[in-house]
Amino acid sequence: MGLALLLLACLALPSHAQVEPLKLDAGLGFLERNLEGRSQAFHDPSGLLTREQVASPPYDRQFQTLKGTFNGGYDRGAWWVRFRIEASPGQVAHPLEGGWWLRLNAPYVDYLDVWWPDAESGASGGFTHRALGGMRAGSKRELPWSIPATRLPELRDTEPRWVWVRLAGDRTLSLAGGVSPLRELAEVQQRLDYADAAVVGMALLMAVVSLMMGVALPDRRFIAYAGYLLTLAMVFASSEGLPASLWLQNHPLAAVRLHNFSVCLHTAAAFGFARVLLDMERQFPRMNRVFQVMTLVCFAACAIALAGGYRHVARPLNLLWLLFAASIVPMCAVALRRNIHVWPGLVGYAVYLMMGAVHFAKNLQWLPYTQATQYSYALGSILHIMAFFFALGWRVRHRERRALALSLRHRARLAQRVNESTRDLRQEIAQHHRTHDQLALALREQRGLLAMVSHEFRTPLGTIGGAAQILADDRLGLVREEVKKEAEKISRTVLRMRDLVDTLLADEWLDASSENLCLVPIELAEFLREKIEEHNEGVGGGRISLRLDARQLPVLADETLMHIALDNLLTNAIKYAPPHSPVVVRAGIQRGRDDGLAEGDGVSDVCIQVCDDGPGFMPHDLSHVFERFYRAAGTRRIPGIGLGLHMVHRIATVHGGSVAASNGPRQGAMLTLILPCLGSAEGLEIRGPNNVPALGQGACR
Repeated sequence: MGLALLLLACLALPSHAQVEPLKLDAGLGFLERNLEGRSQAFHDPSGLLTREQVASPPYDRQFQTLKGTFNGGYDRGAWWVRFRIEASPGQVAHPLEGGWWLRLNAPYVDYLDVWWPDAESGASGGFTHRALGGMRAGSKRELPWSIPATRLPELRDTEPRWVWVRLAGDRTLSLAGGVSPLRELAEVQQRLDYADAAVVGMALLMAVVSLMMGVALPDRRFIAYAGYLLTLAMVFASSEGLPASLWLQNHPLAAVRLHNFSVCLHTAAAFGFARVLLDMERQFPRMNRVFQVMTLVCFAACAIALAGGYRHVARPLNLLWLLFAASIVPMCAVALRRNIHVWPGLVGYAVYLMMGAVHFAKNLQWLPYTQATQYSYALGSILHIMAFFFALGWRVRHRERRALALSLRHRARLAQRVNESTRDLRQEIAQHHRTHDQLALALREQRGLLAMVSHEFRTPLGTIGGAAQILADDRLGLVREEVKKEAEKISRTVLRMRDLVDTLLADEWLDASSENLCLVPIELAEFLREKIEEHNEGVGGGRISLRLDARQLPVLADETLMHIALDNLLTNAIKYAPPHSPVVVRAGIQRGRDDGLAEGDGVSDVCIQVCDDGPGFMPHDLSHVFERFYRAAGTRRIPGIGLGLHMVHRIATVHGGSVAASNGPRQGAMLTLILPCLGSAEGLEIRGPNNVPALGQGACR
């Protein structure tokens, strides 16, 4: 009876010391040398107990055997995990080259301390201590890899020995691992690095693609997704210890805070991206305000994490993520019902959120620590990146189809409008042609009428002028002084009307004969002397002087047109200059003009300048003096109709020359007529009035 009670008592007590040890045997498989099901755990709420204390009663009896992998969550204080190692007879006889290494996969643990008994002292002797974890410098580890690992001593017997592990920190506490040879440990680290690099590289590549598409389309969904993927890459890189093992080996605090900051920032980016993806501002306005508040809360958590207070926001952040996943999946379903074309992105996003919810539920100890729960976040990330890669192409293709359909509709409308516009334009052209023909007919009739009237005016004007001269003749002795005065007035008026008629006839004649010039060689020097002598004997009163800078001024010109041009230039100077003031005419040859000819083919010009001492030109009149019927405001009382300088300009143009107006040195008017010199005028194009070279020493003084 007593023996039976003793057996029942033994069965009722927890078998803390009966866990199966980890065997240092190269013949075993990788999974057979893992910690799963071979460890015990004890929670120290104070976090102050030492290894000696937890190894002694009463704490020794409080260790609980773990059925799976250790998952301590966000508990305060510290967790103690212990397990046994045992060398196989083959290992004792022939120690493994490179030794056995204890690998401890604890990615979020800040402080990881390991103790194992010395090889020479036996199971109850001294212990060797190694300090690992995220808050310990990676450069001080035996292997500065992302997986914490330490080399075990060479055991000289097959007696099991306890290994003690202490875990503490502000992040979630979990522990997996086992024992491996150095080569196997390197292969595990290599596979892990490849997986991390693949996920981070995929996220960064998709971020760049999304950003480029968002800018090119443009579409804010792609830009928001690019920011979301960048934060996702930061979370993966920092979670797997890439910054700590590559750049921040001697700055563990910075590496840990970078990971905490990345988690908070990625959560904020997830809220922001969900708002843009689901168009919450339009489809879910109430949830949009909630998500805006949650985004701001996550940004505040980023600041707290950088300041070192991540332990205060770790649990709320995980709960917030679970609430986020629980609310976003129904909204995705509603959005799918409204727009079936967005299903690839929304389904991928929902899958990722559900897998992330599994991961964070594991962190909160709601789910056990397994390979599935540990790597659900990475698996969900890969699936959702692939889904969104498909969604990007789907969305662009859908937009292309809509744009193509819209383009076809616009092209049909444009073709219709072009046909209508072409028909209207043809009607306008036909109307323009009819109007042009009518205008040309009216102009021909107007010119004919003007020529007829001017011609018919000459006969009665001649009769009136002759009668007035007879009345004013003193030799006849027929009139008194008053009659003589009135007869002289009639004669002056008749002369003025005759000049007007001659001017109008000359302008009409120039219109008719400008294309049928009779060009002959003319010596302008002698021509000018005759014209000046003629005007000096008449209205010029001998005040016109000629200065020649060259003995010969040969030109090829129409003699009649030259008479008209020089008469108008001299008459204009006499008319507007003060009485008895001098009028200076200077003529010379200007050499070296460049009309775009080849180098060395300079062209010579005959330059004639007529200068007077009159009022000159106002600045605003200089650009209009050669226009038909233009007269300056201050010259309206002087007889004239504004055709003289216009005719000079036309005559200069048809001869390949030009004429320019300016004010002389004494503020009088200066008119410059330039004609191609004989032998240089052939083949020249007509030039405008502003292409006038200076005369140098031939200018009027």
